[in-house]
Amino acid sequence: MSAKTKFNPIPRKTVIAEFPSGEIRIEDGSDGAWILFDCDCLDALPYCRAQCCGLRGTYVHQEEQDYANYESYFDQNAQLLLLKRDADGMCYALNRETKTCEIYNNRPQVCRDFHCTRGPDMRGFKLSNKVHRQSND
Repeated sequence: MSAKTKFNPIPRKTVIAEFPSGEIRIEDGSDGAWILFDCDCLDALPYCRAQCCGLRGTYVHQEEQDYANYESYFDQNAQLLLLKRDADGMCYALNRETKTCEIYNNRPQVCRDFHCTRGPDMRGFKLSNKVHRQSND
């Protein structure tokens, strides 16, 4: 390679989608690559694949349950009313095909308050550093 060959630096931040509410970007750092959803939840859902809908322990206040009649159960260990999970561990209200919430406009307060990457202590989701190869079998 000649001395005149110039390398284009790889950007540390790459915007992968833009919305009126913000953007989704990948940021590279010394500890790996992270995806940040700095936009409204509804805009992010098709991209994040609804990872938050797999978090355990989505609790519902009794007043919300009485009003909305969510599919929920009382967890004796946590002493909380929790949203029902399907066999795959995801929330019952998640549409598996579109990865969107079927009760989004009437979701529990804990879901309204949660945002995966906004706030000073939230970094985002680390992208997998694994290499997946096809088997020769």
